[in-house]
Amino acid sequence: MELYKEIERIIENLEDKNNELEVLEFIQKNQGYISKDMIKFVAEKMDKFDFSVENTIKFYPHLKGEGKQIIEVKVCTHTACANNGSRKILEEAKNILGVETDGITSDGKYKLMTQRCFGQCGKGPNVKIGDEIYNKMTPKILANLLKK
Repeated sequence: MELYKEIERIIENLEDKNNELEVLEFIQKNQGYISKDMIKFVAEKMDKFDFSVENTIKFYPHLKGEGKQIIEVKVCTHTACANNGSRKILEEAKNILGVETDGITSDGKYKLMTQRCFGQCGKGPNVKIGDEIYNKMTPKILANLLKK
């Protein structure tokens, strides 16, 4: 119940009374995700519709709704990795996942992204899946890692 009181306090002190992002980030920091109950609570307290709050969660990739943990697949496209074949890796990731860059798979499990560098240039091409960085990536290894 203490969490609800803290959320109410944050809402009362918002500079922009229509911006629920700060509130949602607070909830996620405390719970690891934003539950349906919290969405309803925030919507009620901020005089919004539930779907409006849900759309905010969907818009910001760092926010996670209940039961929806999107795994980010990031392919390094910086010079060293590109010279070692990261473009081929990116194309393979697009084929495997069935999405373009910055797209989310139809099952909502993966989001394909690019990144300029992971600081491991001598080990490229590099791919980060979730929190894990994989070096010397090949299309075959990527296919095994992303089995659906």
